[in-house]
Amino acid sequence: MKRKLMLKKKQQIVLLLLLPFAAAGCLLLAKNLYTWLVLPWMPPCTLRTLTGWKCPSCGMTHAVYALCRLDFAEALRQNALLVFGILLLVLRYLETWCSVLEKPRRLIPRRAAFWIVMGVFWVGYWILRNKNP
Repeated sequence: MKRKLMLKKKQQIVLLLLLPFAAAGCLLLAKNLYTWLVLPWMPPCTLRTLTGWKCPSCGMTHAVYALCRLDFAEALRQNALLVFGILLLVLRYLETWCSVLEKPRRLIPRRAAFWIVMGVFWVGYWILRNKNP
C-alpha cells in the first residue's frame, strides 16, 4: 500500500516540477495567438465606451500580452491587478509544494477580512486610476 502512495507522491513532484515549463510554453503560445487571433477582433470596453471610465479589468489583455513578452513594467502600467493575480498563483503553487512534501502551509490568507480589505484596495485603485486618465 505504501509503495502505491509513494508512486503517487513521485508523480505529484514530477508534475509540479513540469508546471513552470508548461506555463512558460503557454505564455509563448498565448503571445502568438493574441497577436494573430485576438488583437484584430478585440472589441472595445463597453463601460469605457459608454462612460469614459476604465473598468477594473481595462488593460488586462494588454497586460497579459506585455507579460508574455516579459515586459513586467508595461504589464504593471496596463493593469496592476495582474501582478496581484500572479502573486496569488505563485503562493498557491508554493502551498501545493508544501502539501506534497507533507509540510502543509497556508501562504494565502483565508479570512474574509483580508479579502474585504483587498476589495476596498482595488476599488480605491479603480477610482484613482480613473482620476488620472
